Amino acid sequence: MTLLSFSYAVLVVAVFGLYWLLPWRMARAALLVLATALWYVFGVWWHALAALAMGTSAWAFGRWIGSRPPERRGLPTALGIATCVGYFLFFRYAAQWSGFDPRDPASLPWWLPNPIWAPVGLSFLMFETIGYQADLYLGRLKKAASWWEHLVFTLYFPTRVIGPMRKLQRFVPQVGALARPTPDLVARGLGRVGIGAFKKIVLANPLGTFALFNLQPQVFENASPLPSIVALYAYWVYLYLDFSGYSDIVIGVSRLLGIEVQENFEHPYRATNISDYWQRWHMSLSSWVREYVYTPLAIRWRRQWWGGPAGAFLSMVVLGLWHGVELQYVAFGVWHGLLLGGYMIYRERTRKNALVKRLQRSRLWGALGWAFVMNMAVWSHVFYATADWDVALRFLRSAARLLG
Repeated sequence: MTLLSFSYAVLVVAVFGLYWLLPWRMARAALLVLATALWYVFGVWWHALAALAMGTSAWAFGRWIGSRPPERRGLPTALGIATCVGYFLFFRYAAQWSGFDPRDPASLPWWLPNPIWAPVGLSFLMFETIGYQADLYLGRLKKAASWWEHLVFTLYFPTRVIGPMRKLQRFVPQVGALARPTPDLVARGLGRVGIGAFKKIVLANPLGTFALFNLQPQVFENASPLPSIVALYAYWVYLYLDFSGYSDIVIGVSRLLGIEVQENFEHPYRATNISDYWQRWHMSLSSWVREYVYTPLAIRWRRQWWGGPAGAFLSMVVLGLWHGVELQYVAFGVWHGLLLGGYMIYRERTRKNALVKRLQRSRLWGALGWAFVMNMAVWSHVFYATADWDVALRFLRSAARLLG
């Protein structure tokens, strides 16, 4: 059941009507859990069991973490995080690592799930549950959530497919908190859904068709690569419109239920440096990586000049691995890690340089920075736009022949 399907629209309308008719917060929370279970039935039913198992595991480890004094929380936190990552690796890669050939269904061991049917939103759920356990470990949460609160948090259908990622302590108090919907709430929610649908259907889909066709190796290797280079730029625009359009729909549906979830995009095409770009692009993911990877590393290495840049580099590698452990995603993370780490070194080394400060205030400098960031962002997405690492390298070699 996709976010633009008729069945999804029917589900949202039904949930909206029932949600505001129910007078009790517990009943509204139960409705959201039931709606998510129904949503899973329209896809792959056992995905609900996988999400429930992952959420329940995180809840159990959270209880363990919360029951121990701060200085003794390391072991349960490490085991809880390892369990969340284990779920992700099991459903996404265990079959592949066992030698499974998708062209031969009989090669799949009976005890392994087919990676083609990996649970939707698994990577989002992994990071959300890791964040919950990390907050308990760091003392940001004073006590562990109940199993029911964790169930409501885990089984929330609007964000399950494509985010944005949430924090349990911000999400759960909003469920059923409003007594009734206001006209402004409904208007803002429907307006945001409409904007998202327009981005996706009218703008993103045609661009995606053009881009993905021209980024096939049989196209860019057997004709001039120029249309394929244009297609790569179109792919970045398509990706932005597609992802931000889906995010708009999720944010709008959540608003109809009186729930605010984090924004995911804030005009990334306006960024003039790579740090600014990652504060505008996929904001729920980048803020998670900044909070749980970069900040702890930067604090740990704060006495070393390379501490901040190294933390930024490793943060981007983690961000790439979040998309998958395949080589092209690692390359994407390394690409942006080098850019972000390099920018931090440049910013620190020129912090007291009067000439550089004067240049940075000029429009030309801003334009050059914008052009550099946009080109780096576009070309890094060759690792997403093509089928695998080998095809990405073939595309880059083809483009190099044209540009060289």
